Amino acid sequence: MNYIIRPCTTRDELAACVTLQKQIWDYSDLEVYPARLFVNLGHIGGHVLGAFTPAGRAVGFVASMPAWRGGRNYYHSLSLGVLSAHENRGLGRALKLEQRRLALRAGIDRIEWTFDPLRAKNAFFNIERLGAVCRRYIADHYGSVESRFQKGLPSDRLVAEWWLRSPRVRRAISGKPPRPLRRRPAAEIAIPVDIESLKKAHAEQARGAQTKVREQFADCFAQKLEITGFVIEGPTAKYLLDHYED
Repeated sequence: MNYIIRPCTTRDELAACVTLQKQIWDYSDLEVYPARLFVNLGHIGGHVLGAFTPAGRAVGFVASMPAWRGGRNYYHSLSLGVLSAHENRGLGRALKLEQRRLALRAGIDRIEWTFDPLRAKNAFFNIERLGAVCRRYIADHYGSVESRFQKGLPSDRLVAEWWLRSPRVRRAISGKPPRPLRRRPAAEIAIPVDIESLKKAHAEQARGAQTKVREQFADCFAQKLEITGFVIEGPTAKYLLDHYED
């Protein structure tokens, strides 16, 4: 199927992005980003991009809003999602690359977003496929979340920093490893490859894994280490961290 990546411009298209949030993550009405927000993003320098089938059906989206910190403008990416029936076809990457193109056209060189540290697939995508780095960990960022992916655990999040013009990002989006393969990391942090199965079979073990990972990241980030790589090895996956300078 040939998909079309383009801005969502009509109220119906923006409303479809609200519906997608419920379909993809099982969010409640109180947890979804509303259509009113998406409408306003288009008027304040942000954007909502959709992935559409040839028939015009929205099957994925990414939304960004302008942000400001440390004297610099950047985009905060609110959500990126694709319906399960359309996953593994490159749509998430296509949406992020179009998001990058629009950011650079607007003179913005950084996009940030948050993701669950225990989701190996997301971590691989963000770090290896896109070239993002992470230097911050937020414990229970959103409080209790009703999403089927989050139930049973605090909503801990890593903050992804996507430095759009950096050499590592250029390498990643061209299909090359963003981190030198032979470089020995300063630290490694392991997570379960399939946290969902672990959570269903051994809930207490899953909570213990999250607590351990939270403590390890707090220690590593205090030492000015950043996540630069992610590898999957059998039943475990590992974050690779290196030193950085401000």
